[in-house]
Amino acid sequence: MSTDVNKDVLYGLEKLHVDAIKKYAPPQGSWLPPDDALFGPKMIFNVPDAEAGQLRFKAIKYAFNHHYTNCSFYHRFCKELDVKPDDIKTEDDFKKIPLISDILFKDYPEPGSDFINWLKKIYVGDFPDLHVKTGKGFFDRVIDSLQKNDITLVFSSGTSGKFSFVPRDKTTWGRQMYVCSRIFEFSSYDFYQTSKYKILWLGPNPAKTHLYIGRLTLMLLDLFNENNVHFGIQQELTTEAIKILMGTTTGLSGRFKSSILRPFLAYEENKIMERFIGLLEEVEKKDELVGIGGTPFFIEFLLSKIEEKRLKFDIGKGFVVTAGGWKTFSGIEIPSDELRRKIEKYIGIPQDNCRDIYGMVECNALNVSCEGHYKHIPHSILYPMVLDGNSEPIGFDEYGRFAFLDPLANSYPGFIMTGDKVKILEHCPVCDRPGPVIVGDVSRMSGVQDRGCGATLARMFSEEIKKTKEEKNKDLRKKL
Repeated sequence: MSTDVNKDVLYGLEKLHVDAIKKYAPPQGSWLPPDDALFGPKMIFNVPDAEAGQLRFKAIKYAFNHHYTNCSFYHRFCKELDVKPDDIKTEDDFKKIPLISDILFKDYPEPGSDFINWLKKIYVGDFPDLHVKTGKGFFDRVIDSLQKNDITLVFSSGTSGKFSFVPRDKTTWGRQMYVCSRIFEFSSYDFYQTSKYKILWLGPNPAKTHLYIGRLTLMLLDLFNENNVHFGIQQELTTEAIKILMGTTTGLSGRFKSSILRPFLAYEENKIMERFIGLLEEVEKKDELVGIGGTPFFIEFLLSKIEEKRLKFDIGKGFVVTAGGWKTFSGIEIPSDELRRKIEKYIGIPQDNCRDIYGMVECNALNVSCEGHYKHIPHSILYPMVLDGNSEPIGFDEYGRFAFLDPLANSYPGFIMTGDKVKILEHCPVCDRPGPVIVGDVSRMSGVQDRGCGATLARMFSEEIKKTKEEKNKDLRKKL
């Protein structure tokens, strides 16, 4: 399948590229090799193989030397394994670069001075001298203090409620935001130049959270007309709020607050969906272009509400993006092909305009699916690996543990082994974009906890809604 982009869309993408560089990149004269690999190509998902290989090698070699030299714990780790930057002479040597487990980012002490010291050890660069009061809301006070120092501490959590914390300095965060802006490379419509459009994001307002999946969408407010961007969740989502919503707080007070919030959450969720259905009605009436995004759980919930109301929209000009994992915390799988069919049936957006993003809090690259639903790896900025049970690379066409070398991470070592199970193909079998692709939906390796923040959001709401419905049914049976 050809991926030719029409001239109007290409012009809009080039304008977005220029404006995003002005917003997120340092002056070109000060670009480092990772910046060359990211900001240099006009389209990061369409870099020819040879060019991508050259950019990637220089970026990763630079990043490895940077962390080897400046990160004390990673330096010791490399010394123990007897690996040094001079050993990396070709891309074949990438397998020598020591990988750290993603568990590192959630293996921290309890709130207090030890947690701040833990952050200092992970962080590469000048870490501010923090004096944060312990007690309730400690993590959120640390997050706020660091943000004042241009350090963005994003978090993601899993079924246990244990957060993963990853600190990004201004350089790393700018690179991350730029990557987010490039997901529009996969749209067949020009959002950036079109005056009649709406972006509907069924997630938190990014200005009110540091939850990773929410904070990423700051890009929408940075680059697009704010009046055209609509977020579903307007409540502040702090770590403390999420612990209460997930029911992972300890003590009677925490459990009491969680029980009070159940009916409120169910009401808020329904109110959000009513508002978004109203926005879709407006889009259809005015024949506007629409971009819809959110976790699969929230998109599915919106579709269920549309079906429940016996509505159907015929919105031909649209683009749907899902991100955050395909399972609810109750373990219910949301099949991606089924969701795409429902999107086409109830909203009218064709299935080949549905995209899914695979990303994680520890990685600054995003892997975005094409019209054939294969997730494309931006190969000028990310070197992916699939590992066997002995943590050895096994190449393409086989399932194994996903690992990657991410040179965009300036403030922490981005050489990570995850708990995700993937299969990677050398080239997409559907479209002609260069570079490797991830096949199908990503799952967790056996025995590894599902910790995506999309699943966290799903649990927050699905469990509370379920409990509220059960309570309503009990009340109804009593009345009968």
